Amino acid sequence: MLKDLLLLTLKGIRYRPMRSWLTIIGIVIGIMLVVIILALSAGTTDAVNKRLQMFGSDLLIILPGKETSIVSGLFGGQKFSFNDIIDLEKISGVKTAMPVDTGTLNADFKGEKKAIFIHSSRWNRLRPIFEESRGAKMANGSWPTDEDANEVVLGYLAANSLFHDKVRVGDEVIVQSKRLRVAGILEKMGEQNDDNSFYMSWSIFHLVSGTKPGAMTAIVKIRSRENIDLVARQIRFQLEQQKEVRDFTILTPAATTEIVGGVLKLVELVLLIIALVSLVVGAVGIMNTMYTSVLERTRQIGVMKAIGASDDAIMSLFLIESGIIGIVGGVLGITLGLLMSYLIGVLVETFGGVILFSFASVDYSALFVIIIITFATGVLSGILPARQASRLEPAEALRYE
Repeated sequence: MLKDLLLLTLKGIRYRPMRSWLTIIGIVIGIMLVVIILALSAGTTDAVNKRLQMFGSDLLIILPGKETSIVSGLFGGQKFSFNDIIDLEKISGVKTAMPVDTGTLNADFKGEKKAIFIHSSRWNRLRPIFEESRGAKMANGSWPTDEDANEVVLGYLAANSLFHDKVRVGDEVIVQSKRLRVAGILEKMGEQNDDNSFYMSWSIFHLVSGTKPGAMTAIVKIRSRENIDLVARQIRFQLEQQKEVRDFTILTPAATTEIVGGVLKLVELVLLIIALVSLVVGAVGIMNTMYTSVLERTRQIGVMKAIGASDDAIMSLFLIESGIIGIVGGVLGITLGLLMSYLIGVLVETFGGVILFSFASVDYSALFVIIIITFATGVLSGILPARQASRLEPAEALRYE
């Protein structure tokens, strides 16, 4: 009996392939989005956590602006006084306080012009924080020591990929009409922003940029075995006495992880809602297809009932069909979702990003649950049309044109 119902179902689907496949595509889109979200969200979270660990568990980041509007604070033009940041070293738990100013300037190397991103601070503060807490190492050359020397340090990608010709130690790069000698090139740190950057001394940066001296951000290195949260509170108390920046945020490693995690969860929630809406649309499509199928096969239903088919058999026929549409859409959606996740991961990695996808990290039990859900969606979507078909009177069905 079940075999006969399956054969009839497959014949019915083959009879109207275009409509069936269009309905299946509605399910595929929703499931594909869900799988992409599940596959990439775990990879993104791992990548962010690795970046935060790489940044250093003994570092605090100080930014202008409230915690709820950090971005607007960064672009609002507020800067801390250099001395206000340096004075943080008077706190017993602080080992090094590094004022950081950044900017985008024009650079010229062998006639090729590029916009470059620059980090600036004092060399005697930049070097220990990058080497001790960031794990940065020089691939070639060395850190400058003279604050007033016309020298610059390049990140790995800035030296090897930014210009057509690779930049070597000893080469000259023109930044805003100022000739600077390349004193050192860093090894690859794995963070694209750092690897693409130029590093300058505090005085040279403000000389070539013409901007007002001040710290757009600050990085504070905490002494070993100190309570980082306690030191953060002491820093906050001291910075509240300064007058340059009234609203500021101090990010501890834990707070940064929490903020990033919250943003990722919000993005994931929005995408899941979109995917679920797509799944609902697919369910409506299945229902519409099944209602149309009932109308097209009314005479067939009448014949089946006339030769003894029960209401349950008729209902099962349409439920099996809607269930097959759902499960085929689920399997195809999962397959395409994994394929798209893999391609996105490869694309991001190719352009210097992090590894976002790995088949080893895929939750295959979740994929099995998705297949069950799509089958259930198909069956539930077919209940009303199947019921209508099972209640048709044989005589009326046979007379239907």
